[in-house]
Amino acid sequence: MPSDSPFASAESYYAEHRPRYGDRPILHLVDRFDLGERSRALDLGCGAGQIAVPLAAHVGEVVGMDPNERMIDEAREQARTAGASNVEWLVGSDADLRGAVGEELAPLSVTTMGRSFHWMDRGPTLDRIHDLTEPGGGVAVFGDTEWLTSGRRAWQDEVYDLATEYLDDLPERTGPRTEPYENPYDEMLADHGFEDVEVATFEETREWTVDGVVGYVFSLSFCSPATFGEQADAFETDLRERLEELGCHFEQDDEVRVISGRKSR
Repeated sequence: MPSDSPFASAESYYAEHRPRYGDRPILHLVDRFDLGERSRALDLGCGAGQIAVPLAAHVGEVVGMDPNERMIDEAREQARTAGASNVEWLVGSDADLRGAVGEELAPLSVTTMGRSFHWMDRGPTLDRIHDLTEPGGGVAVFGDTEWLTSGRRAWQDEVYDLATEYLDDLPERTGPRTEPYENPYDEMLADHGFEDVEVATFEETREWTVDGVVGYVFSLSFCSPATFGEQADAFETDLRERLEELGCHFEQDDEVRVISGRKSR
């Protein structure tokens, strides 16, 4: 595992507590690109397999690729538990995809990316994906609500306020965002050669337990156990106490977005 991985120390929490995107977004992708047993998919920046593992049930082969070796280990275990035997796991980044590794993976029916897209050199990576994609295939960027900084519930305010007591450089709590990060990804896909770009949204209300909330916070790059250092245990104790005062179950308003585009035939 690279020592400079932003998710160092968060891997097990990421695998267990990051929410999955759900069936509807995956089925939307399958229908949009007519995926089936002859399809080959790449999940770039796959994390613990939140997209790759459920997608494997609908295609012939999935390649999950992530620069964090421990995250790949977690993804491999998720696939084993789910019985997904048609997933190949590679340790590598978007930079590797732009090198010789990309040629070995082509042709691709679809490439997926989750929040990992934020960490990539996005323009050159989209150009490379376009080159590696078969005609009629495409790319899809998945996103959901990062509730610690973008949620709207009072209990989420409480969690954020406690984290600020321990961390000086926590990202600002902004409330719900109207665009993912600083650049509308639908425009970016169009700017790099993909056509028929669309944004599909899927709303739902998620329920969280105390364990789930703690695990989710520790799964974030800016709130991983390593960021808290020696205060990680103290933060967890304080967070559990505060959550138990608020109740045992918590609701979150979530919106999953699938921003996708097609390579012309």
